[in-house]
Amino acid sequence: MTRFTSSLLVLVSAAVVASAQQEGCAKQVVVASEADLASLAACSTFSGTVTISGPAITAISWPALQSLTGSIQVKSNPHLSTFALEGLKASTGSIRLYNNTVLSAVSFPSLQSLHALEIITAPNLRQLSLSTIDSLGSLTLEDTGLDNSGQLPWSTLQKATDLGVSNNKYLKTIEMGHLQSVSGKFVIAANGLSDSKYSAASSISSSTPSADSTTSPGGTILSLTNLTTASNCTFRHLTDLQLPVLSTVSASLSFDETSLTSIVIPHLKSVGQTLSIVSNDKLSNISFSDLTAIGGALLIANNTELTVVDGFRQLKDISGVLNMRGAFSTVSLPAVTTVKGGMSVLSSSNDFDCSTLSKVKASAKGKTVCQAKVKSARPTNADGGSLENKGSLNVIAKGTMWSAVVTMSFLAFAL
Repeated sequence: MTRFTSSLLVLVSAAVVASAQQEGCAKQVVVASEADLASLAACSTFSGTVTISGPAITAISWPALQSLTGSIQVKSNPHLSTFALEGLKASTGSIRLYNNTVLSAVSFPSLQSLHALEIITAPNLRQLSLSTIDSLGSLTLEDTGLDNSGQLPWSTLQKATDLGVSNNKYLKTIEMGHLQSVSGKFVIAANGLSDSKYSAASSISSSTPSADSTTSPGGTILSLTNLTTASNCTFRHLTDLQLPVLSTVSASLSFDETSLTSIVIPHLKSVGQTLSIVSNDKLSNISFSDLTAIGGALLIANNTELTVVDGFRQLKDISGVLNMRGAFSTVSLPAVTTVKGGMSVLSSSNDFDCSTLSKVKASAKGKTVCQAKVKSARPTNADGGSLENKGSLNVIAKGTMWSAVVTMSFLAFAL
């Protein structure tokens, strides 16, 4: 009886300890020192909220953690250099790192799936290891020191909901060779601009190169060799592009302010909303050879070297407006039978002939304008006023401006 009673006490004690540990793994915790993490060290599953912020923290390691259903926030740690979750395999929770200015390495070597990861303002970050990841709910990397010398988080990534990589000035190449689908927002912008004609400030706040900047194009090579489906894509400041198998974009697709000389997407069949190609100063060739339908507007404007637009050989339906501004000598849309909005095509070229678009003009349901030899074929608003940049416009504001062009054009020409 004594032996049985003793065994029972041990089991009860173990149960009490386990219960206490589980409670500790499901609470809100504020960590201001590495010693504060000791209360969580044994948690293999964490469902609470932990906020890690303190000047004394230099390194974070949590090897016991295997499953995260809660959230981890690591913010404003001025001396934090490394952050590692060595055993984490799956997460339906979120990990957010903000304003950790000396953070140089983040490692999740066993992680296979993750709901959300955000890393914002980590200018010294060079190593981001997610070597086994295949699916992500949301990934945001903004204002980091990531370059192409260390590990990057997308070498094995196959699918994501939202993917945003922006303002990483040393990141010259983004190669996602296994990525097949992005079902939400997909933004690649203002990366690789460290030695470009845009200074770090001008890439964000102005369209005019700084006086003391260099003249190299800057930007990022974007290689998405297995991407087949996407939703809402915004691509800016690219120097090269590979989208060889992309077939469907369910929302919008935009290429703005790139250094691309050519945009070729040979297997894209449909764009659910707007297709926008704006302010690409070196662009001379566009080819969407399989594209048959655009569910919103087709906007092509302010592409200085683009004089011939003949890469839409199979395009039949444009469900919004057709809005083109530039120095076009040739615009060919031979298969278009429906433009559900209006049509506005202005060219500054003396060689442009509007009669080549007579069938397209006849198919438009709204008001139509086609004119050659226009003194300035820059984009205009609904009243004919200029939408030229009068001052500083950040990257987002510029995108908003061009969205306004589409919206205003629709209002102007839809009736």
